[in-house]
Amino acid sequence: MSLLEVRSPQNLQVKEFIRLAESRRYRHRAGKLALEGPHLIREALAAGVVPQAVFWTRSFLDSRAGGELAGRLPRETRQLLLSDQLFHRMARTESPQGVAAIVPFREASLSDLLADSLSLALLLDRVQDPGNMGTILRSAAAVEAGAVFYTPGCADPYGPKVLRSTAGALFHLPLAAAPRPRELLAELKKRGLQILVAAPRASRPYWEANLARPFLLVIGNESSGVSPLLEEAADGSLSIPHSRAVESLNAAVAAGVILFEALRQRGGVR
Repeated sequence: MSLLEVRSPQNLQVKEFIRLAESRRYRHRAGKLALEGPHLIREALAAGVVPQAVFWTRSFLDSRAGGELAGRLPRETRQLLLSDQLFHRMARTESPQGVAAIVPFREASLSDLLADSLSLALLLDRVQDPGNMGTILRSAAAVEAGAVFYTPGCADPYGPKVLRSTAGALFHLPLAAAPRPRELLAELKKRGLQILVAAPRASRPYWEANLARPFLLVIGNESSGVSPLLEEAADGSLSIPHSRAVESLNAAVAAGVILFEALRQRGGVR
């Protein structure tokens, strides 16, 4: 293994990592992500993603976990050894784990995801909290959703906080931006999907819906819910009954409850 020892914060790879972690626009323009921690890097490798650069601290590289991870890296990955001080300066997490990476990504297009028949899909409408966004994506991967679409106004699914919340599930999930969500719903209806909205005031509880049928679930903004235009375009709304002591469930919990009910009705993951 060839290691380049880096001592300056002006190193081009170090500067690029910071820029990728901090700038949504730059991430999407460059087609690269900044990953922190061994788990996300292992998940990227498992999905066939080849890291362009990996940053190590000596203490982590010399650990058993570090040695195992280093052994999985392809020869073309550039590997850089940073001092603890420089690594902490570069990292965006409060407790850095001693390894980070720059990896390429290509987001699917709408045409990519619409090329196959869909049985279960999600549309995230202005879900702004990165923790909610990441948890929903993780649940979607767990139930093997065929596609997740997200509207303008959502948290960046490729941002560091969302990536950590997904625990790497993002690398195993078909995901695409939906700049014109109403048109997307119309197209999915033509393809036979029922459009269902999670809405706290809906009269039909989620377990009464036939979720074994192909459907798309719309999850709305944490405070304002699903936008009126999308709610009007839906075939129906689903509620999750709960104690009146709680005003509402957050977006991630609501999505998880309905998705796993769909999984139950379909007999589990195959």
